[in-house]
Parts: sequence; C-alpha cells; structure tokens
Amino acid sequence: MKGRSTIDLVVILMTSMVGVVLLLSVVGVLILKITHPELDTSKAGEAVGGVVTTIVGALVGFIGGRAAGRLEANGGGTKE
Repeated sequence: MKGRSTIDLVVILMTSMVGVVLLLSVVGVLILKITHPELDTSKAGEAVGGVVTTIVGALVGFIGGRAAGRLEANGGGTKE
C-alpha cells in the first residue's frame, strides 16, 4: 500500500466499502427469504443488481481513463 497513489487508495477503499455493504445486503435478503419465504425480494435483488452494474461500469471507466492517460503521457496518442 505504500507505493500506491492517493487515487488508488480511494478507489480501493470505496470498492471495499461497497463490496462489504453489498455482501451484507445479499446475506440479509437471503436470511429474510429463508425465514419468511412468502416475502417478495425482487426489489432488493434489482437494487443490488443496479448497484453492482453501476460500480462495475465506474471501475471500467476509471481503468480505461487511466490507461488512456498513461498512453497519452507516454507519447502513444493518435498519430497524424
């Protein structure tokens, strides 16, 4: 962790936090579904799916942006 930039640490921290919250949410919904099978948990599943999709999209965009920035910084931009 010492050699990582601040932005890397922020991304790791936020991703870990969202991962823990999602894990607790899924476990909570599973326990609720086991204890009360008559309850409709589709809304909770949709919410978890939406959060996962958003986080994956954000991370892919972040990694793509970093890769493009490094390529540009190393002189690998478009050739004219």
